[in-house]
Amino acid sequence: MDNLVIPFWFLALLPSPCCAAPFSETLTVSVKSPVSVQKGHVATLPCWLTSSQSAEDMEVRWYQGGAQKETSILLYKAKGVDYTSQKASYTDRVSFGLKDGTSSGLKTGDISLKLQNVTLEDTGKYTCFVSSLADYDSASVSLIVTETGRPPLLSAVMKDDDQVNVSCESEGWHPKPELRWSDRTEALTSADVSFSKTSAGLYTVRSWLLVPSSSEVSCAVGFASEVPKEARIHLKYSPSLPEESGSSSAGWVAFGLLLAAVLAASGALYFLYFRRKANKPRNDTTDGAQLMNSPDEIEPLLSKGRYIVV
Repeated sequence: MDNLVIPFWFLALLPSPCCAAPFSETLTVSVKSPVSVQKGHVATLPCWLTSSQSAEDMEVRWYQGGAQKETSILLYKAKGVDYTSQKASYTDRVSFGLKDGTSSGLKTGDISLKLQNVTLEDTGKYTCFVSSLADYDSASVSLIVTETGRPPLLSAVMKDDDQVNVSCESEGWHPKPELRWSDRTEALTSADVSFSKTSAGLYTVRSWLLVPSSSEVSCAVGFASEVPKEARIHLKYSPSLPEESGSSSAGWVAFGLLLAAVLAASGALYFLYFRRKANKPRNDTTDGAQLMNSPDEIEPLLSKGRYIVV
């Protein structure tokens, strides 16, 4: 009998399944950051529980930047989404997403945020907060919204000492793009790179570079994660040819000959006019009669007493 009692006591000391230690409620959140997406596209901000435990019975909050948790972008609790405290600018644009193609969503602890039709104003930091009855944790994801600008425009201005000032300009970018100069063999260092921002939040980048008058350079503008937009210019300086100077001298000679011809013609007309006037006959009687009979001329002379009319 005693031999049978010992095994039963031994079995009583063994842990039973119903009394096993509960599953750990410690929460650890993991994220993937930063996330870059073009304006107008869909962005997924990856956030998940490291233990892959279900988040269906937990509370999940997404909010932007340093805003209070009460102003949520997405609030999930009591197994449903609560839209009463949602930020107005995100209405009908947010939902839970999948961090990858193998994810099963909330069942496997995937609490990623899906944001549709992203705008430039969506750029910034987003916080993923999750809590259970026993623990809570949070992590942040940075979202970068990009806008690809126009191809660069190149212009060249000749300077002294056989140098050319080449300028490069491209507009419509967000955020600030990178600008790189190069020739056929190596990268070139620009003298200056400047940015300006429009009221729409887009950037224009400008730069200039001094190069020899006979050279080929390119300007590339873009983001590190994308293929840049590039423009190239080929400079070939040719000095003025002697024939061009001779043509200019010939023009001045022609102008001088034309001016001499005009002066000669004017002189001939002037000579003919006075010759014709000199050959016109005079009428002395008539002129004398007019002089004697003009009271306007006679009376002042008589009144002065200086002349006697015979």
